Amino acid sequence: MSRNDLISDVLTESPNRRSLLRTLGIAGAAAGAAMVTGEKLQAQSSSLTAVDVLQFALNLEYLEAEFYTTATMGKTIDQIGIGIDGSGNTGPTTGWSQVNFSNNLVFSGQVAMQIGQDERDHVTLIRSALQAANVTPVAKPPINLGALGIGFANLVQFLTLARIFEDIGVTAYGGAAGLPFFASSPYIGTAARILAVEAEHVGNIRLQVARLNISSPTLDGVDIPPPPSGTNFISADSTTGLSAIRTPGQVLYLAYGNAANATSGGFFPMGVNGTINMSSAGA
Repeated sequence: MSRNDLISDVLTESPNRRSLLRTLGIAGAAAGAAMVTGEKLQAQSSSLTAVDVLQFALNLEYLEAEFYTTATMGKTIDQIGIGIDGSGNTGPTTGWSQVNFSNNLVFSGQVAMQIGQDERDHVTLIRSALQAANVTPVAKPPINLGALGIGFANLVQFLTLARIFEDIGVTAYGGAAGLPFFASSPYIGTAARILAVEAEHVGNIRLQVARLNISSPTLDGVDIPPPPSGTNFISADSTTGLSAIRTPGQVLYLAYGNAANATSGGFFPMGVNGTINMSSAGA
């Protein structure tokens, strides 16, 4: 299904914002994180709308798109024509530099370019769908890609940070995939296809990490680091064969620099834009 097909489906099949969520809530891993609404977001959850969820997703898509684009192209996404304007706090993306992908043993540079294109497409998809529904997207907030002090000095740092982003994204989206919401959705097929792409991202990055013998920090209680730090090439629980899941607050806990009950920090020094903006305790 193309971007235009999905947007057309939104407008045709979604006469209201709640229906809009059913269509576009599957737009990417970040959207999946937003839809795990089982936790209480500091009394926010009872009043959340489809737009709130999509806006939260867009913040996270900005983060991943900026990471891959700056590292591979030496430019921010707005410099190559991706829209970043909208409501909320705005600011530059800092803490990055272009990475030298000199090691072609595992095609790191080519893979990073392809993942970057996917993430930019996710940004454009969500922004276009919101605009088509007469909703102003949230702006790209200030982003500090150097929040962990790693990521851009060399290939090892890049893959270390890429592994973190990709595993968080898949666990967040996996949490949404099991909700009854999806079971009754006519768009479950599209959701499955998007999740498959995100799983390919993380599988490829984890294999590169293992092949190049790169250490991976353990992020929280549900993280499954790949070899050599862990034993699992695939990020699945050894007893169930399922990936871990994270709620929106748990995702923001990591994004804000392991800070609970925070509204800013880490990769988002002024916080994310939109209603869903507070972290919980870690997973």
